[in-house]
Amino acid sequence: MPLNPIFNDLLKTDFHSMYSMSIDEFRDYYLKSWDDFKGDVIEVGSVINHTVQTSKRDTPIRIYNTETEEDHPAFIWIHGGGFIFGSIEVYDSICRKITNNVKCTVISIDYGLSQEHKFPEPVEECYQVVRWVYENAKELNILPNKIAVGGDSVGGTIAAVITQLSRDRNEFPIVYQIEINTMFDLLGKTKPLSRKENAKGYRLETEEIEKYYVPNYLNDLSEAENPMASPIFTKTFKNLSSACIITSEYDPLRDEGEHYAKCLSEAGVDVCLKRYDGIIHGFFNMQRTLPEARDALNLVCTKLKEAFDL
Repeated sequence: MPLNPIFNDLLKTDFHSMYSMSIDEFRDYYLKSWDDFKGDVIEVGSVINHTVQTSKRDTPIRIYNTETEEDHPAFIWIHGGGFIFGSIEVYDSICRKITNNVKCTVISIDYGLSQEHKFPEPVEECYQVVRWVYENAKELNILPNKIAVGGDSVGGTIAAVITQLSRDRNEFPIVYQIEINTMFDLLGKTKPLSRKENAKGYRLETEEIEKYYVPNYLNDLSEAENPMASPIFTKTFKNLSSACIITSEYDPLRDEGEHYAKCLSEAGVDVCLKRYDGIIHGFFNMQRTLPEARDALNLVCTKLKEAFDL
């Protein structure tokens, strides 16, 4: 279907010129750019800022608790931003809504950004935070057999890798995974058509993925085919957690998301795949302005309730 006209003014912005900024300037711009789109901040039972000691760094996390005191399932959220930008603040309102809607604990990870923290540091860091949650479930009032992970954009990339590592390392279980507008194939080695069809003009552009985001994250481009970087290259998709994968029609990453969903399904994994037509990359955080974003959030909450048997 045609591009949703709600994006017309946004797409008049000269995004390409921003790549000449310093990383610090670009990070500041990125954080402020969401202010007019993200949803309202609502009250939850409690919000606790905490630090987890990982082998990579002292990792800030934010724990959102419901109003009730009994043990709850946990959803661990990993923010987007091309491995270079973003923070737990950008998705604060979304985490609050999931907490209240699902009646679960939500934990958001403020992982180290590239270039300072290059591959595979953010993956290992987030993995160790999830393991910490599992190992400290009793103190956190969390049900250790009901932990899910998810993320937006590259946050989804990391969530998918953690789900694979959980299966392979067998240190903790993951009951569900959620990936939204996710990069499963960092350099498009599987030749996704959407990287050509949506290469320019829709905010996130293919050239910038392959010449800015990925090179700033990887130590060498040969790492792009490592499954810890591009989860689509895992040796097997069998025995992975059930998944909800959300894609957008006008996103360069659309087809690799749908390819990943197909691989999971063919391996016997239960998958909910939903494409939002007329929509661009990054729409999920446009809760204030976009009905499709609110619908996607409702879908995420519904699938988490099902996974948690709530």
